[in-house]
Amino acid sequence: MKKNVALILAVLMLASFAACGGDSGKTPDADTQAAENTAAPEGAVEEATGYSANIPEDTDYEGRTFTVYAYDPYGESNITWYDADFAATEENGETLNDAVYQRTIFVEEKYNVDVVSAQISGSGSFTNLKKSVTAGDGAYDIAFLNSRDGATAAQRGYLLNLAALENMQLDQPWWDQNSVKEMSYLNQLYLITGDIGTMYKKSIGVLLFNKQMTSSYNLESPYELVSSNKWTIDKFVEMSATVSEDINGDGKMDQSDKFGLLYYCDFMALGLIGADVKFTTKNDEDIPELTFMSDKTVSAFEKYTKILFDPNLSLSWSKIGVPNEDLMAMFSNNQGLFQFNEFHSITHMRTMDADFGILPVPLYDEAQASYYHTINPHVAAMFCIAKDIKDVSFSVNIANALAAESKNVLTPAYNEVYLKYKGTRDNESEAILDLVFSSLRYDLGYLNNWGSLGGLTLGMTDAYQTDLTSRYAKIESKVITAMDKATANYQELAAG
Repeated sequence: MKKNVALILAVLMLASFAACGGDSGKTPDADTQAAENTAAPEGAVEEATGYSANIPEDTDYEGRTFTVYAYDPYGESNITWYDADFAATEENGETLNDAVYQRTIFVEEKYNVDVVSAQISGSGSFTNLKKSVTAGDGAYDIAFLNSRDGATAAQRGYLLNLAALENMQLDQPWWDQNSVKEMSYLNQLYLITGDIGTMYKKSIGVLLFNKQMTSSYNLESPYELVSSNKWTIDKFVEMSATVSEDINGDGKMDQSDKFGLLYYCDFMALGLIGADVKFTTKNDEDIPELTFMSDKTVSAFEKYTKILFDPNLSLSWSKIGVPNEDLMAMFSNNQGLFQFNEFHSITHMRTMDADFGILPVPLYDEAQASYYHTINPHVAAMFCIAKDIKDVSFSVNIANALAAESKNVLTPAYNEVYLKYKGTRDNESEAILDLVFSSLRYDLGYLNNWGSLGGLTLGMTDAYQTDLTSRYAKIESKVITAMDKATANYQELAAG
């Protein structure tokens, strides 16, 4: 991956030079909302590459309804997490909406089905899915849950093992192969991600940087650091520490001032994952084993505390108790060199005057071969199939048809237009997007939060607590107990 990233960035930098030669839950403001609905320029979406699911050409479902249990945790009032993958019922000129609609219409017409969406709100709750399975009414042909609800649903027997389903086509490129490999447990697989939806991509944590500030402070090019594999925690901390200013001269650092980093507490956990720290590692039997604590984990944690725990150099909205949007506004106002946030925040930056770029989470050191990222387990929507479905073949076939056509239409619309054209300011960031989406790590120890392991560093970060080893020791037995229970549950499922 290291060589590929360097090559991609080098090509894009050359192209850029040649061209220059000639959740807090708030609804975005009016300017941001207008930017969300801007149509892409004609021809901006590349032609379909022709992915097609392995389904007999003469398949005709005679108008059957295909119901999707869509992930919609907060309802229509929240533009960030309101379902964007199945809600489109007509074209309206907005790129992502129209891609969803076109994808759905294609599948409906090809297989003679009626795809409908059940918008289920309630902070990621799977209550209605559970009721359906308990009643055996088969209300939903496919479903989407966040990783933690999904893990609970799987262990309680509410979901089907995707790995055991005929023609599930899990080896096809429209399913994220990282999720297929890493979300399994005892060779059972209940949750995956892929091109069928974009909601999980919104939750991926990355860094944004202010290009105007890197220039004015005579800092190294972050893109060159990424391409040369020198974008490490040490380099990130070093650059962040160069920017700090009490703008109003009142002797205290707050939202009126300038910082090297604007962030929130999740950054510590995602920083550790980016440093190739594995909360759990699966053994030869495909059972996760606890591998969180090591000298490297402590070292990476301590490296990050140098910037995250210094209130003169960084500001965390989760620590000071303000909305995420407040720090996004600060970044837009050139009050932060770096901002840690999730992909959805990029759309809020479109009205920012200064140019900004996107960066991966830093490497531990230059010897690390790959960058790593992850999803937000609270809101990332993952694909699954409820156990009570009436026709497995129907669900599997249409799911793959939707996923394959999504790779043709929806993913290009999201990647090439929704983010690259409307969300970023330079070609180099496009390569970073490709890098991030291909480097997702689905660490079950973090995603499932066994024994509060996934959330351990979040509270510590908000409280500036540095005693990682002792705090981990206090929960270790609880983590092991929770993991043992999960293993027992999956063994029981495997036994039938």
